[in-house]
Amino acid sequence: MKPNWCLLCGSRHAPRRTDCAGEILATAPERHGWRVTVESPSRVEAYGVLVAPCGDRWRARILTYPNVLWTIPGGAVSMKFLAPTPREAEQAAVAFIEKHISRTGISRRDALDPVQVGPFPPEDRADGRPVAARRTRGAPARRKVRTIPLRFGPSKPERRAVTANLSETGLFVVTDDPLRRGSPVEIELETEAYSVRVSGTVLWNRRKPELGRLAGMGIRLEPVPALYTQYVRQIP
Repeated sequence: MKPNWCLLCGSRHAPRRTDCAGEILATAPERHGWRVTVESPSRVEAYGVLVAPCGDRWRARILTYPNVLWTIPGGAVSMKFLAPTPREAEQAAVAFIEKHISRTGISRRDALDPVQVGPFPPEDRADGRPVAARRTRGAPARRKVRTIPLRFGPSKPERRAVTANLSETGLFVVTDDPLRRGSPVEIELETEAYSVRVSGTVLWNRRKPELGRLAGMGIRLEPVPALYTQYVRQIP
């Protein structure tokens, strides 16, 4: 039987229920792997591969930088490539990207070389200088680096983005279209296991990326849901 994209797990397998791995959740943070820059008649984009362990297997996902995960046909869940080793999972995702480039006729602007992209740097102040923690009522709120897909908007979550880091009192959203400073914001985080809805205020924004600093906005959360706090505390 021909493998198809599964609406549940997001990987390709034969259309038998017993072939589905169920939810394919990462058991450690994703790392950046391969990346390529491509050019279409309307834009220049960068495609990349994120790799993470999933128990005794490895998972690769494809990302259009800075914040759009590729989804299976229909857009239900993110596309996933499973393999026994990180290299095999990454190679499967890279092969898919290469087929996409060939099929669509877009041009590659540079070679598909491995690029070491470190974790998103913690940011807190309006000048973008990293800090170890923010104090709220005298207690430090440790920032934890984690990339989580999300939707955001001033009244309801509509625009796609990702987090760069989170703390128990706020988060940094990576986006080329940040809201104005002082704006209210509604966010729906799409964690590995569930969705979390939070509300907050934009403390600062950066509309254009700078050297070592991503475009985006710093958010202070008020109030802070217990489910969000629980999630942040379990991040290593």
